Amino acid sequence: MTAADKITAIILAGGKSSRMGTEKGLVSFNGKMLVQHVVDAVKKITSSIIIITQNPVYEKLGYPCYPDIYKDRGALGGIYTGLINSSTQKNILVGCDMPFLSAPLLNGLIENCDGVDALLTIHKDKEEPLCSVYDKSCIPHFKTLLEQDRLKITDALAGLKTRTISFDKEEWFIGNEFANINSIEELRKYEG
Repeated sequence: MTAADKITAIILAGGKSSRMGTEKGLVSFNGKMLVQHVVDAVKKITSSIIIITQNPVYEKLGYPCYPDIYKDRGALGGIYTGLINSSTQKNILVGCDMPFLSAPLLNGLIENCDGVDALLTIHKDKEEPLCSVYDKSCIPHFKTLLEQDRLKITDALAGLKTRTISFDKEEWFIGNEFANINSIEELRKYEG
């Protein structure tokens, strides 16, 4: 489907990290920052990478960083900011706390995202909107919802042409790619 140079990886690193107690993307995990694991995975599929964050520390990773256009609007605000600042039509969106992302998984998403506004992943019967593909066509709809303070991702997706893909049924899903690390306990569980 979409060639690697025609997709942008948007890394969301703007969450409150309340369960971690500190900025989770910057926490050390297996010898490097959590966000660095994510960067290492997405740079295997694209050179176009942007980070959505208010924290200037992320700039040392060498990729463009953008603060939320709409402050304190959660994941939807981050997705919108990423789409506005992306230079490509299709965009793979991931959280900064997903250190097990793999190139086969990301490529599987890219290969299945044609013809929809959003390709949503499903894992264990649960939608994973923070590891999905969004088209720039989502921008006007997301802007309207943000201005109305309707921030639920389910609301945002209701007005779009979407498709879901279940990783529990795909051969390129290894098993822990969706693990996201939100607490010190989870950090210890997965480390090593």
